[in-house]
Amino acid sequence: MKLIDLTQLTHYMSPKSRLYWQDASAILPVAQVKFATSGPNLMIVTGQHPMTLSQLQTRLQDMSSETQLFAPDGQPIFGFHLQLEHPVPHIILK
Repeated sequence: MKLIDLTQLTHYMSPKSRLYWQDASAILPVAQVKFATSGPNLMIVTGQHPMTLSQLQTRLQDMSSETQLFAPDGQPIFGFHLQLEHPVPHIILK
């Protein structure tokens, strides 16, 4: 997923929304992003506590809109879905 697409799709969402990654067996908190080894792209890093949409946007504000976002296993992220059952919305990347 290109950063421009993520930015446009999440523009009106709460900045407090929490970010998660869904793999084949679990939904894991996205704790940070790091540079991928292949070019100017970024990989999400899972951890104990999810970052907020606002934190992600702050970290990505100086990146090119064409930068791609990749999963921890190096596969491209194609989209996300929302879980609204929680007091703070969850954005589940996949």
